Amino acid sequence: MLLLLFFGVATSRCVHEETQQHVDLLSPPPSQLPTDLRSSSLPVPGPRHPQPLRIQACYLGEPPSDGAWGPERHGMPRGAARALAAAREAAWRIRGVLAVLPVQGPLLLSRDPAQYCHAVWGDPDTPNYHRCSLLNPGYQGESCLGAKIPDAHLRGYALWPEHGPPQFVQPDGPGVQNADFLLYVRVGHTSKCHQEPSVIAYAACCQLDAEDRPLAGTIIYCAQHLPSPRLSHRDLVTATLHELLHTLGFSGQLFKRWRDCPSGLSVKENCSTRQQVTRRDKWGQLLLSTPTVSHSLAKHLGVLGVSLGGPLEEEGRLSSHWEARLFQGSIMAATFDSAQRTQLDPITLSAFQDSGWYQVNHSAAEKLLWGQGSGLAFGLVSTCGTDSSGFFCTGSGLGCHYLHLDKGICSSDPMLEGCHMYKPLANRSECWKKENGPPTGAEDPHGEIYHPQSRCFLANLTSRLLPGGETSHPSQVPWLKDAELTGRCYLHQCTQKGEYEVQAEGSPWVPCLPGKAIQMPGYYGLLYCPRDRLCQNDEGANAVTSSASLATQGLLFQLSLGLAGPPGHSLGKEQREELAETVLQALVNRSGTGRCYFHNPSINTSLVFTVQMWKFPDCQGPPVTVLYDALTLTLQKPLEVCRGEACFTTKYSKLLVSLDHTLPMSHIFLSMGLCLSLVILVGLLGTVVYQKRAALQVGPLAPLPSPDIPGTGSPTGRIMYS
Repeated sequence: MLLLLFFGVATSRCVHEETQQHVDLLSPPPSQLPTDLRSSSLPVPGPRHPQPLRIQACYLGEPPSDGAWGPERHGMPRGAARALAAAREAAWRIRGVLAVLPVQGPLLLSRDPAQYCHAVWGDPDTPNYHRCSLLNPGYQGESCLGAKIPDAHLRGYALWPEHGPPQFVQPDGPGVQNADFLLYVRVGHTSKCHQEPSVIAYAACCQLDAEDRPLAGTIIYCAQHLPSPRLSHRDLVTATLHELLHTLGFSGQLFKRWRDCPSGLSVKENCSTRQQVTRRDKWGQLLLSTPTVSHSLAKHLGVLGVSLGGPLEEEGRLSSHWEARLFQGSIMAATFDSAQRTQLDPITLSAFQDSGWYQVNHSAAEKLLWGQGSGLAFGLVSTCGTDSSGFFCTGSGLGCHYLHLDKGICSSDPMLEGCHMYKPLANRSECWKKENGPPTGAEDPHGEIYHPQSRCFLANLTSRLLPGGETSHPSQVPWLKDAELTGRCYLHQCTQKGEYEVQAEGSPWVPCLPGKAIQMPGYYGLLYCPRDRLCQNDEGANAVTSSASLATQGLLFQLSLGLAGPPGHSLGKEQREELAETVLQALVNRSGTGRCYFHNPSINTSLVFTVQMWKFPDCQGPPVTVLYDALTLTLQKPLEVCRGEACFTTKYSKLLVSLDHTLPMSHIFLSMGLCLSLVILVGLLGTVVYQKRAALQVGPLAPLPSPDIPGTGSPTGRIMYS
């Protein structure tokens, strides 16, 4: 599972399959220990119910220390803390999406008998037949994609005499509590990083349980790329999520192990290995052909009732990515533009449902726009050249990327196999960047506006007279040729779901009816309004993780703050997202703790800032209950934050605090006692802090540049997974 970062125009062969092929998938061997010596993480009989998937991300340095899990270890390579934070954030996102039958007790991984044992007893008449009789003197322990697994996470092993009880060479480690999957994180300059300079991270699954569900994997980040400011925090988290999903089961090496559980996860006796997960159609296209995937794809294309398979990228005999022609923007496509253009889509979640290992929260799926409602012929090499769907293009002209954030050029790449789409220009393609606009005072006859609320539209608007002065009336436009249409940037604002208005420089707002061409007062020519592309999401909807689903995962709080700004000042969606990041940083500074307590910040149209609070494992600081109670007191003194020329103040009169998880009384009393101590400390420090700086002005948390503004901090070019 390699993540390839392309600077400019570059090519590289896919190496995912060969990477996973060189990693042995170790399953627990049949236990040969007496019952009273078996690990508590072995399956426990009796009915159980799925619970949110608990992923523990562990940083392993060089060399690793047994059981060391903290990010503050001495000597971590540059960028390791950033990588570990991304891994843990991706793990928490997955926890709101996938559920499993939980591991009972501490999770312990297996040892490979072929590694630690040199010979076994061969006489079937002896009581210790086929047990280890001679150890391998060169045994150095277990590893996962080059990362040495701590002995604390492994089952023990023993040397057996011909008769009698075993001599334990290494007892069971204590294991990892509250874990269903272990993700080992390494950062360094590996040979793979050296051989493939464009690779920034790669991952592999290493261990499975008795039902073949993945139990452990490793993700390796190439150290030279982590300090780059062009790789934003959101991009790194999204890339990590892609790799993590590979290790959890979306892999050509794991498809053949998927299970069919017709009675659900809780009745394991009815589960069996799926007979057909992938197949080839009559044209030779490799398909992921499981039932939920087929139904989800048919629903996406608008052809319910038709039995389909999900096309996979042609990567040899096996494949671990969706076909690029049909799945642009999917988290499991092989190419990745940026986090805001990537969705954890319904079809990918359907694949995990069909794996038989997980119960899936389908409400967490994000909308996949590419190809929606385009019918059975969408994405075929034989039809993409006709541009009948409106997602592909022909020729090599300028237009708009299908999400309309960028101007684009009609082009192809090896993944598209001859099909063309509008790809963002290499430079200054972003309509939402003010700095891309013309210099102040420069004349722009097209009336373009570069702004966070601007989008790309196909248009041929001009304020100049027509050639020869045939007419000066803006309605005289039929002679304009289609070839003159090109991608232009204009303001837009949503009026309701699926409907919007457009504004050019100096013009009033004009309703833009999807699928129609409109005229703009003061301009000749037309502007075409895209259908089913803009204003499709419900305002304020959280497509990743809802509070309701997170509330089952532990101590969860929600903190909301009303904001008062300049009179008459309005904010668009992107501006609210940018301001939410600024308020979050101010809140982190006020709390005196790390960002690891705060998640999913947002600001709604009523200017209410909301953030969820829970504590990542190994997050340094007080319990979240204590921090939450202390903040509700210290926030009686307002925060003041500024973005550009506008400043906003939190209004205590609108302070909303709510607890989204019922706490035991012991937590409440402990919280109250510790909170009183913090209040005294805050009182002593508060005067000094607020006299020193009455108004807090902060920017995005360095080095994480405005992660929710489209494209901010994104690498130049494209990122390709492989």
